[in-house]
Amino acid sequence: MNTETNYNQEKKDKREWAVMHIFRSSYPVFPIGELKKSERPDFLLNTKKGQIGIELTELKYERQDKKFNFRAHEDFLSEIMEGAQAIFEENCDQKLVVDVHFANELGPILSAPYFPEKDETLMKQGLMEAIVKIVKENMPESTGVKYKVDRTSKYGDLNLPSKIQSIYILNVTGRFEEGLWYAGISTMVKPLSIESISQRLRAKDLKLPFYNRNSVENWLVIIQNSFLMSDSYDPVQALKALKHCYSSHFDRVFVFERSEGGVTQLRVKKREKRGENKLIEDKKSIIRKLKKQ
Repeated sequence: MNTETNYNQEKKDKREWAVMHIFRSSYPVFPIGELKKSERPDFLLNTKKGQIGIELTELKYERQDKKFNFRAHEDFLSEIMEGAQAIFEENCDQKLVVDVHFANELGPILSAPYFPEKDETLMKQGLMEAIVKIVKENMPESTGVKYKVDRTSKYGDLNLPSKIQSIYILNVTGRFEEGLWYAGISTMVKPLSIESISQRLRAKDLKLPFYNRNSVENWLVIIQNSFLMSDSYDPVQALKALKHCYSSHFDRVFVFERSEGGVTQLRVKKREKRGENKLIEDKKSIIRKLKKQ
């Protein structure tokens, strides 16, 4: 059990480091300083002005549907991406960030008891090899330009497997020590909205008191995957969410669009802590009394 726990934590840390590197390079005014991995929050950044705590979180559904095993779905896609990365890096020393969006149909069947193990293994291997082939034939130079292969592109229209919707490829050789190959689990991404962001903020605000207390600022980076099925993506709703003013205990809150690399700093007003309401009322009462004198 400990071995499995350590392995899962190692995978989580590696992925968070990679995502953090992408966020840091995508945010032009990211402070200069030493960045260290932490537990609460995920990262600590030591700057001249003091320590900044940075927490990463994602907008995704917590599935309770017994017909769909969410963990099995994530593990299945993660194994495909890790396998594809291993095959690629055996023959190529380029460091890439590869984000693959799988089709909706690739999910629910994974937890079904009748799904043959042999067929599952063959499917994984086939997808690994297909992804590696597509990446090799569409690999960009290490210039920071990201390639997107989907069904609207000339290559993708003819060569994308039916179970893959799109592939984003970024060459980070010389900038990142390790590549990152991951699955943009598009079917599980919660649409960007005022409600979904507010829910994340409330959940993270509850945990903020347990974070490192030496930080002069605390940041929350909400990772969003904009690739959604057409029937669930609402651009008007997403724009309203990015322009809305939220309440939070965090000093800065960002929405980081993982595939496109876009960073939006949300407008945030500090949420009053418990017990502060009474203190504020007392101060107002004192001021009113002084004015009457």
